[in-house]
Amino acid sequence: MFYWMFPNADLNAPVAIWLNGGPGASSIFANFLMNGPMRVDHFGDGPDDYLVYNIDHGSWVDVATMIFVDQPVGTGFSWGDDLLTNMNDAADEFIYFLTNLFNKYPQLKGHDLYLTGESYGGKYLPRYSYAILEANKLSKNIFNLKATLVGDPYTAPMTQRTHMHVVPEALNIIDDSNMP
Repeated sequence: MFYWMFPNADLNAPVAIWLNGGPGASSIFANFLMNGPMRVDHFGDGPDDYLVYNIDHGSWVDVATMIFVDQPVGTGFSWGDDLLTNMNDAADEFIYFLTNLFNKYPQLKGHDLYLTGESYGGKYLPRYSYAILEANKLSKNIFNLKATLVGDPYTAPMTQRTHMHVVPEALNIIDDSNMP
């Protein structure tokens, strides 16, 4: 799995993993456009005059080591031969990734862990959190999961798609006067 990690200067900072929605949306999108330390900015008149640079403030890296992960395999820059077809296999793949990540960066072991994301992450994140808790039972708490945060979760696609009009009506944003 492809990931992009931005270490926090504090060696004791928590670890936050961001999973974009989709399904199939690269988490790099969040790095460049939402909460990451990188931005793309046009700095000249030419078509190739774009610069990627660090932001001095306002990034989640200010409070945590941020890891943006393209998952499951087949999403964004993550590639492989076997594409997954169910959430249980995706959770197993994520635990495998997380185990290897903490083995590669042993300095992150024991740090508070936060899973974060948005949209279709509302499906992935609860399932992955459960898988982490189950893995902890088998391996004596190898992951220090503190919380799972989901923004604008897409948890029940059929219900959410067919009832999206309820919120604007409740907020008096739309009513019968502006309906065709």
